[in-house]
Amino acid sequence: MENTKNLTGYPSVDKPWLNYYSEEVVSTPLPSRTLYQNILQNNKNHLEDIALNYFGRKISYRTLFYQVEACAKALKQAGVRHGDSVALCTSCTPETAYVVLACSKIGATANFLNPLFTTEQKVARTNETEAELLFVLDKMYSFASEMIEQSCIKRVIVIPATQSLPLPMRIISFLNDKADKILREAIQTKGMFCMWNDFLKEGLSYTEPTEAEYQRDTPTIMVYSSGTTGASKGIVLTNDGVNATISHYQGPDFPYKRGDTYLDYAPVFISTGIIINYLMPVCLGITVILLPEFTAEMLVKGLTKYKPNMVTSTASHWLQAIRSKDMADIDLSAMIYPVAGGEQVLPNVEEEINTFFKSHGCKSRLITGWGMCELGSVVTTTSPRRSKSGSVGYPISRAVVSAFDLESGKEMQYGQRGELRVFTPTRMHGYYKNPEATKEYFHTDDKGRIWGCTGDIGYVDEDGYVFVLGRVTDCYNTSEGICVYNFDIENVILRDKAVALCKVVGVDANGNTVPAAHVILEEGSNEEIATLVRRLDNICHENLESYAIPQYYKIRKAFPVHPNGKRDAEALKMEREGFIGLNGESIQL
Repeated sequence: MENTKNLTGYPSVDKPWLNYYSEEVVSTPLPSRTLYQNILQNNKNHLEDIALNYFGRKISYRTLFYQVEACAKALKQAGVRHGDSVALCTSCTPETAYVVLACSKIGATANFLNPLFTTEQKVARTNETEAELLFVLDKMYSFASEMIEQSCIKRVIVIPATQSLPLPMRIISFLNDKADKILREAIQTKGMFCMWNDFLKEGLSYTEPTEAEYQRDTPTIMVYSSGTTGASKGIVLTNDGVNATISHYQGPDFPYKRGDTYLDYAPVFISTGIIINYLMPVCLGITVILLPEFTAEMLVKGLTKYKPNMVTSTASHWLQAIRSKDMADIDLSAMIYPVAGGEQVLPNVEEEINTFFKSHGCKSRLITGWGMCELGSVVTTTSPRRSKSGSVGYPISRAVVSAFDLESGKEMQYGQRGELRVFTPTRMHGYYKNPEATKEYFHTDDKGRIWGCTGDIGYVDEDGYVFVLGRVTDCYNTSEGICVYNFDIENVILRDKAVALCKVVGVDANGNTVPAAHVILEEGSNEEIATLVRRLDNICHENLESYAIPQYYKIRKAFPVHPNGKRDAEALKMEREGFIGLNGESIQL
């Protein structure tokens, strides 16, 4: 639709991104039904279409809805009621969808435990939900084994990863099965354990209706914050919020047709994994190809075997994939929507990926975006037709994004940076049983709009494109009290073609905090380190204030990783050895 209003200079008023959407997408009312009802409504006249493809086993919508009802009956028979939580420690298998949609159907919440959490975190998060049932994939039992008896869980339903495999593959897998001995023993000796098929059989005796009436803002999925800066928090997503995210893709602006294929190998315990990669395509009649392992090798296997039309990955996995010898002769002509999310996509990385795509017949450039679990998943995105270098795209059709001054809270104009805040119907209902954190995250303005305060620094330009620079907390104060954002320094260093990745942290030097740059070089770089450091120092002197110029460098092979899977900046701050001074000398801090 064309926006003919004169620009006021404020993104939340002008909404220039609406120029990129059709009137149909912007004006169509959001559905007032549960997630289950939404998927059923969109596919009830296409029951023989293929909803899921699991290692060649093609599962129709008819079978999907049958299995959802069977699971719903078993849940009801087990005593799960409207408003209860059910815990999951699973991956991309068909049974995950059955449980999630069954929970939506009966009014319960599918609570996804993050397997990367510590045992203490899993126990604490599970106990606060009072969940009595845990669905665990047999291949992921090691992630849940220690927390079960410390938690409120009373029954464990074990889902074999082979459950929905084609029969020949199931037989071969059974013969080669080296299942966890601890799990085998638990199943045989502990009455609280139950296999998936046996659980479904229990539901055969349930004869009452399973479907709960739609109620606005009913929770349906819960995922968790990373816990990087404190205790992890449950992020409660509602039927309405998930449906609002899906609605963005239900129109002519998203290039799909029924029967297209979407490769899904992402973790289901994050909102993008379960909503964008799994539930959204299932709702739209797109066949989801399920691969339950999040590795670059699995991405390569999926691309070469299935030739999907769509896939969401990370920039890191895309790089590893296109550099794989197994991808040298791949035909990507079927690919119409290749996405990279979850991490920053550097311009040189995007260029390398797009060059590979073009040379192998891909019809689209790399799609990038930005979002967070608290906001339902995706907030901004590029498209096959529209993108801008350095940006994370423009807001999805129902979202409003703008930057706000951190001190005054006033909205910034185009090009002025501040904290990015988002007003969107896809947002979470709140943090589970944590009203203080919920109040801190949301801000209600004088118009009654509820903004999610993302904690990201960035800006919006006159075309509606959003630019994310870094986290509000990614900074340090100099001895003069000047706030220095580490990402400003990193972006300068990353201009050097020899630098693949960079992370700057503030370190103590004789009572003052100064920047230290941790650098990972591009593959094949064999330049003398002293020469490289001098060049980086010159680049920084040309582009940064004196107080923001790194005093120390450390060339490394990899960054430390926090148990939540993210880069561990706090660990970098603690390192004291292996640094290089500006003259190439070795330094111990």
